[in-house]
Amino acid sequence: MIIIEHLRKRFKNLQVLNDIQFKVNKGEVIVVIGPSGSGKSTLLRCLNLLEMPEEGLIEIDNVKVDVQKLTKEDMYRLRKKSAMVFQSYNLFRNKTALQNVIESLIIAKKMKEKDARAIGEKLLEQVGLSDKADSYPSTLSGGQQQRVGIARALAVDPYVMLFDEPTSALDPELIEEVLGVIRSLADRKTTMIIVTHEMSFAREVADRVIFMADGMIVEEGTPEQIFKNPQNERTKKFLRQLSKSETNIVAM
Repeated sequence: MIIIEHLRKRFKNLQVLNDIQFKVNKGEVIVVIGPSGSGKSTLLRCLNLLEMPEEGLIEIDNVKVDVQKLTKEDMYRLRKKSAMVFQSYNLFRNKTALQNVIESLIIAKKMKEKDARAIGEKLLEQVGLSDKADSYPSTLSGGQQQRVGIARALAVDPYVMLFDEPTSALDPELIEEVLGVIRSLADRKTTMIIVTHEMSFAREVADRVIFMADGMIVEEGTPEQIFKNPQNERTKKFLRQLSKSETNIVAM
């Protein structure tokens, strides 16, 4: 179980997150949607303390912290519970795909390299990159790099996977290969919180959808509820604008 209560984050005079509260059950896939600047990415970064909130309680798999009373031990325990997949891959350019995947196992978990390599090879196989184990990021496509990033996140065996716009930096023809890997994780009941602008993907993979605007959760529900019968006018406006944009793209 993940429980977020009264989470707040400010950048100078800008309130980026305002009293965020929600729960995630084990094995559930939550998709967070909303306009740019609504606080979606900041929310993910606060959950693993890459950004420090000013207020709030964060509980992931029985590790509960009050962010106003954080200790180094609290931060370490909480960060162990999640793994982040970033927009821009964030791979080590001087390391191979396999080395990127197993780095945390050797450094953080003090695992023997032989054992780490065995795990890394299985994870690269899982994301369809067995043949790229010895390749460097510069020789990989964006989709392949992102799949390495997913394998790297899986390597630490997190309670929850956090995806921050995992396809936003990809060319259109490469998006599907990354979404396919995420679908397979959903089929395995991997707990995930996904920020995305891919609405058809959100409809397909989400157990629940959270719509954010102006740093707040405006509405949440099943994909059916949010996309077919939204209750809040702000949600309706966002989906109307999105529908117009998609229509214009098709017409071009």
